[in-house]
Amino acid sequence: MDMFLEKKEFLNQNKKFFLIILLSILMLICFLLPYVQIIINQDNFCVTSLDILMNSKLHVTNAGSEADINFPNVMRISVFLAVLSPLAGVLFILLKKRILAAESFVIGAITPILSLITVSDLKRQIVDLNISSNRVYIGFIWPFFLTLIFGIACAIFSVWLNGGEKLAEAVFFCFASISVGLVFLITLYMIISGLPAIIEVGIFNFLFGFEWDPSCGKYGILYLILASLFGTFGAVIIGVPVGVLTAVFLSEIASKKIGFFVRPIVELLAGIPSVIYGFFGMMIIVPFIRNVFSDFRTFSQKPVVGDSLLAVMLVLAIMVLPTIISTAETAIRAIPKSYKEASLGLGATHIQTIFKVTLPAARSGILSGIVLGVGRAIGETMAVIMVAGNIVNFPELLGSVRLLTTGIAIDMAYSSGLFRQSLFGIGLVLFVFIMIVNISFMKISKRGVQIDATNR
Repeated sequence: MDMFLEKKEFLNQNKKFFLIILLSILMLICFLLPYVQIIINQDNFCVTSLDILMNSKLHVTNAGSEADINFPNVMRISVFLAVLSPLAGVLFILLKKRILAAESFVIGAITPILSLITVSDLKRQIVDLNISSNRVYIGFIWPFFLTLIFGIACAIFSVWLNGGEKLAEAVFFCFASISVGLVFLITLYMIISGLPAIIEVGIFNFLFGFEWDPSCGKYGILYLILASLFGTFGAVIIGVPVGVLTAVFLSEIASKKIGFFVRPIVELLAGIPSVIYGFFGMMIIVPFIRNVFSDFRTFSQKPVVGDSLLAVMLVLAIMVLPTIISTAETAIRAIPKSYKEASLGLGATHIQTIFKVTLPAARSGILSGIVLGVGRAIGETMAVIMVAGNIVNFPELLGSVRLLTTGIAIDMAYSSGLFRQSLFGIGLVLFVFIMIVNISFMKISKRGVQIDATNR
């Protein structure tokens, strides 16, 4: 009986193996089939992955005009990975490295998504080349989607070969790998798109230059960086005390009836679209600042118009409140009751217990909420663009400013060439900031868990 089961399992393994080989071959065949369709007026250009990999340009003739369209490097890298991934996956299968094989197939499945990012670049090139065209269409043909489907299927079967008890385990693993892979691809895309402009302008000139005037070839973003940092810092200074004390009120002081009324309002703040915050800032906060400080002038002797760094700070402070409140309240409620009972038993008052025992014990959770709030504040665009004034100046509290996010949003629609690449460079700088915030959050959370484990 055992031999029969072993033989049956062996046959099942072989079937899965041959199915993986078949799907891998189909992925490679897709490489030779039409991949991208480009239509300019009545002219139809169908390009295979092999064409993209072997030729860096597509020669286009339309209405007597001739020009070359450069395939973006990101697209060429994606089609290269689409070929390399199934080959690497089969090799890992033969070496009995099933997990590595699954990861290779997942990379192959993600490559079509990476190619989608390049559509806007291709369209921009067609427009910039001044080819006479009333109709421009760029689409991906069915082999593009088959690559995605076959890659995921191969990854699932590869994990299943490893003796997984259920097919669901393989599915969960593959989709988790897709999430991780997307982060990797986004990181790669930002580096490829933004780093060339930074290198061409000069890292020092780009990061520490005072002037941002692309029409004159000046691409310094120091004032944009300072405005983003000051705006985020001010929002944290204003929002953290309000958020933490509100969390203390909800968890330690408020009655159930009051908590039942206040908590949904706080949660509602998290669901309000950022454009609504922007409208609130534009209609309430900006006129308030303009009226209160109407007799003041900025350090550069400009009149106060309301659209200012202070307005940015106030709007962002309101936006980070729900994140800080919910995280801090959860951390405070997680403190063991024995801590509070011991403090009260020693003669401390309720308020003394909150500030001397509860808050210090919940500091890791509170810091995590603050870090998450910083991440939202530094990446906010829509609300900020409506109250900042969007003028590149040295950041003054009552003066108009332009932040990193607003700089990208304002100029991206009409930019081209080095100007457009510099905007991607700004995005790369912003991306690095967000990564630093996320890494800090992970370290703070890990440290908090270790401290809590030690205390217990």
